[in-house]
Amino acid sequence: MPSRYIDYVPGSATHLQHMPPTQRQARGRHSAQVTERITEPDVPQLDDNADGHQRPPLIPFQTEPDSMGLYRIYPTPPTLIPKGGGTLDSVCDAPTLDATGNVAAQALLGVAGVPAPPPEITPDNLYDAFSSPTAGLLTCWHYSGSNSKSAAETHRLTTFLDDDQYRREDARMFNLPREKKLVEDYLKDASNPFRADNGWRESSVKIRLPKEKMKWSSETDAPELEIKGVHHRSLTNVIASVFEDSASSTFHMTPFQQMWNASDGRNIEVFSEAYSSPAMLEAYAEVNSLHIEPDDNLERVVASLMMWSDSTHLASFGDASLWPFYLYFGNQSKYPRGKPTSSACHHVAYIPTVCHFFSRPYRCTD
Repeated sequence: MPSRYIDYVPGSATHLQHMPPTQRQARGRHSAQVTERITEPDVPQLDDNADGHQRPPLIPFQTEPDSMGLYRIYPTPPTLIPKGGGTLDSVCDAPTLDATGNVAAQALLGVAGVPAPPPEITPDNLYDAFSSPTAGLLTCWHYSGSNSKSAAETHRLTTFLDDDQYRREDARMFNLPREKKLVEDYLKDASNPFRADNGWRESSVKIRLPKEKMKWSSETDAPELEIKGVHHRSLTNVIASVFEDSASSTFHMTPFQQMWNASDGRNIEVFSEAYSSPAMLEAYAEVNSLHIEPDDNLERVVASLMMWSDSTHLASFGDASLWPFYLYFGNQSKYPRGKPTSSACHHVAYIPTVCHFFSRPYRCTD
């Protein structure tokens, strides 16, 4: 086959010595050999605690090169090898790709990063906000998936229709506006198991405002404006829920240096992912240099938070918009992170629009 048609998943042939190789990794190991070993990798060293308790040293660990001559230098042998990879549908979305049988890809189709439900939420009360479980299932299907219901979306509807709680007689009376109103009324009751303290919170923010041709001795003397209706989630809650989710099996908990064994014998450092950056290695060394109790045997890892914020248009026609605050995890590879179906993007806040009124027509700024 011409080389322009040959495709592969980048970095999928990397192998760790203390882990059994996959068939793909075994095929790629013989294609490249290390001609020079790095015995002193640039990994920050750790000191002892102030109380005299000695920390376990971080012993660097180096992998064998893959078929591209790439290998890794870890500050310590990793305890988790991310799952996934090896197939094209694990790094991109296309309606022509068949993900059947790919357990990792199918697991990522679920919503990751949603806070774990409290014990009082059970299958018996999961659809209490709706007129019937059937109405709840149909509403869930309506608000999930893509905006344009394609053949794939119609096929996905069958999973809702196959639910044991779906009833054809209830579907005949289904009315989406009515169900939306029922849900709104249900959430107003603070005793419901889906109350706000299990997810989103609403707060207010106070900001100081300048005024033309006016001066103040300090910022605290300037006029203050209170912005209400700021919806947000706890970052700790998001981190805990994501690391407890099955999606964390694709996370790199131990950062590393990625090196390329060039044909001329040189070892060149390669920068391609957040978890192979010097900043990640420094943060990992800092976290592992913190005080540890004598009976503390838990692994210490770094949660790399990547934040974005931009105005988002909500409708194909009209000017409805929101200003959400996004969160991604740098522990995850950029390839699955770029897939819309990987649920790698987490909303942590929504910035409201503030309107200022002047003597002339008012002006709104975000």
